[in-house]
Amino acid sequence: MSNIEGLKITKAASMAEPRIPEGWRSNREEHRRGDQDKSEMLDAEMNPDDNADMSDNEYEYWRTLATGDPVTQGDIKYADDGKKYTHTYKDPKTGNTRKVRYGAKGYKIAPGTKRGDSYCARSLGDMKSEGMDCSGPDRNTPMCLSRKKWRCRGAKSV
Repeated sequence: MSNIEGLKITKAASMAEPRIPEGWRSNREEHRRGDQDKSEMLDAEMNPDDNADMSDNEYEYWRTLATGDPVTQGDIKYADDGKKYTHTYKDPKTGNTRKVRYGAKGYKIAPGTKRGDSYCARSLGDMKSEGMDCSGPDRNTPMCLSRKKWRCRGAKSV
């Protein structure tokens, strides 16, 4: 309690000390050293009697996410890195099979529309600035594959 120019200030009872859950108390020195034993508290949280096993479907879902296998969502099989399409081709120089991922998930391709014309014009400018040729060695790049999906002929979508 203090008295400042006639004002009496008191500490509220609810603000006296924060409520800390049982088992979380430790002294400051233990905390600084990292010596506090929370094993009893963790055992109580991880109750072994609750039988929290996953079903086979849940296990398969999480296994495919962890291993990087593509996850089937409806009839569409998405690429594993957030892209919508995957194109596999054989590299003529090395003979190895290569995989190209392209296209944004969540967007619909609408060739022959105003949106398609806008995409084709924009990507044509990008193509020219990059010096790409979709009829030659660059045909398996994400930009050329996307232009093919949008059915771009120059700056128009047909």
